Amino acid sequence: MRDIGIDSTTVYLSEKGSYKIQSGDILYVKINSIDNNINSIFNAGTGVNNTWQSDLSVYINGYTVSDSGYVFIPIVGKVFVKGETIESAKKNVSTEINKYLKKTDVIVKLISFKYTVLGEVNKQGSYLNYNDRLTILEALGNAGDITDYGNKKRVLVIRPTIDGEKVFRIDLTDKNLLNSEAYYLLPNDVIYVEPVKFKSFRLNSPNISLVLSSVTTLILLLNFLNK
Repeated sequence: MRDIGIDSTTVYLSEKGSYKIQSGDILYVKINSIDNNINSIFNAGTGVNNTWQSDLSVYINGYTVSDSGYVFIPIVGKVFVKGETIESAKKNVSTEINKYLKKTDVIVKLISFKYTVLGEVNKQGSYLNYNDRLTILEALGNAGDITDYGNKKRVLVIRPTIDGEKVFRIDLTDKNLLNSEAYYLLPNDVIYVEPVKFKSFRLNSPNISLVLSSVTTLILLLNFLNK
């Protein structure tokens, strides 16, 4: 991204706990063992030929966290993951798997981390993040950066919560940005980059210049005819 005004000679430490799994999240869970038959039972629909390129494929092939906080894994049954980090959820799944199988490797990833970027960016739209940590700067970079008409000092992050929408106003030029609660995004966050105040004037300035030039020419012509 272009310079946002933070002193590059200063080191900032930003702490943020890993994302905690919520009801409705969709997880990718894969169990690897030395027995291919076991692998086929646990990992149906997660083979290399599966594309995961659409919301539908993610929904069908992923493990959805129930309202009570569980995912249901074949043979193993219910495993509680709500409120856990991805790493701790992986340990929970491994613990349950090891009751039935030995020498297995478990992979758990969050695959329902969707966010939306709107306003004065080069590529508006919804994006999927395949990591449980994403900063607002990375999200804006994925959206092609802020346009020349975007106001870096007036960026909104709209976050759905169980109590309603929570809105953060972000100034990307402020070094305290890294301490903002909205610096790290959460699933379903919406980023809106406001336009600069004089965008319409800047967009119409060529037309205004043309009109002024025409008026000036007309005045000169009238003065010439009146002589």
